[in-house]
Amino acid sequence: MSRRYIPVSDHRFRKSPFFECNDRDDTLYGIYNNRLYPISSGIDTKAHYANLRSNCCLYDVPETPLRITGKDSLPFLEKLFTRSIEKIKIGKAGYAVACNDKGGVIMDGVLLRPNEKEYIYVQANGDFLNWASAQRQSYEAEIEDFDSWVLQVQGPTSLAVLEAISGVSESHLPYYGVTEVDIIGNPFIISRSGWTGERGFEIYSRGSNFDGRRLWAHILEKGARHGLVASDVSSMHVRRIEAGILDYGTDIDSSLNPFEIGLGRLVHLDKREFIGRDALVNTSRTSLRLVGITCDEHDPERGDLLTMEDGTPAGTITAGAFSYTLERGIGFARLLQPASDGTNFFINTSSGTKPCISVDLPFIDKEKLLVR
Repeated sequence: MSRRYIPVSDHRFRKSPFFECNDRDDTLYGIYNNRLYPISSGIDTKAHYANLRSNCCLYDVPETPLRITGKDSLPFLEKLFTRSIEKIKIGKAGYAVACNDKGGVIMDGVLLRPNEKEYIYVQANGDFLNWASAQRQSYEAEIEDFDSWVLQVQGPTSLAVLEAISGVSESHLPYYGVTEVDIIGNPFIISRSGWTGERGFEIYSRGSNFDGRRLWAHILEKGARHGLVASDVSSMHVRRIEAGILDYGTDIDSSLNPFEIGLGRLVHLDKREFIGRDALVNTSRTSLRLVGITCDEHDPERGDLLTMEDGTPAGTITAGAFSYTLERGIGFARLLQPASDGTNFFINTSSGTKPCISVDLPFIDKEKLLVR
């Protein structure tokens, strides 16, 4: 099923401070957390993918940071998330998922601890703020959307760009490290993380009172000698699938628990209390229902139907692309029943059924040899 685009008014959606840096006649936008973001801007996706893997790319991304403050911030966050939050020390970040009382995943994102006074949860697509606010009850804690906007610089030379724009060296910001910096006279938070599986960092503004076009131009100018180019989500999309990075609302939702999507490592059942714990205690640890799929005869697309060899329905493709590294079609499949690595399936296409096979994620760098 090919992706459909429809014209909509932009007046009801929020534009990033970098909107005009990407706005061209051929730019196509998506909507994520009521924010517009550039899906495609007429770039050569293969060329930008190659640059992402050899140099680095700049992305305007729509993830939404939320700020958590107050003396009960830690116990409040321990209740919301399945992992231990106290282990995330000042200057560090950690991937964290929240579940409903049935154990279904309702949000994923990265939790930052830039200083002693606050946590920042960089959420994926969805109305997490209202749900989390309803859980505060007697906790003396506040959670708010503080109008933060995010850029990512991703690729092998990205940390050289970071030092050029902020003075922060690679040695002072380890993987999943967090720091606070001043760039062009404005305060920002930096985390060494990203959505590509490549080395990279993310920039989070403190509010929207800064010149987005100036920051964008400044990063490109300082990054030019390191091969930095402005890109769009089309190049990032291929790389995130190769890296096995899931997208909430696309690949996963509340009908799946962390164990079914390969995130059981984030469920710390030694915690005394968190939402969904009682359900997850009694959940199978081996029922994997979100798997990788490779196909030599077809590039999987969202909505493609999977069957077994006898035609029995087996599941649906949630996201797919052509991998320029593996030179074959790859994607994520959401299965009706758990399956192991190496299971044979068929994808139903307009030109007939095409054979495919399930594989363990990620598709590339399974040994985690890429320096991030």
